[in-house]
Amino acid sequence: MPHLDNDGILVRVGRKIVIMRKQSSMTQAELARKLHARTEDVAKMEKGLYKLKLGTLLKIAQVFGKKLEVKVIKGKRRI
Repeated sequence: MPHLDNDGILVRVGRKIVIMRKQSSMTQAELARKLHARTEDVAKMEKGLYKLKLGTLLKIAQVFGKKLEVKVIKGKRRI
């Protein structure tokens, strides 16, 4: 059963993962190996169907040489 993402946050994060992966000329399988995950899981992440844990987000950021910034904002949610 897919995770409910009422705010679209997982979808937006997934789109960012796709952009970074493609800019790095990396396949889903290559990213999966770097994350010690299955290719199917990376595909789900990119579609917003995978409930990402903070540790996974940190690994993704490290793979792409990015810094992970988490903001807690009262009211309207942003990413």
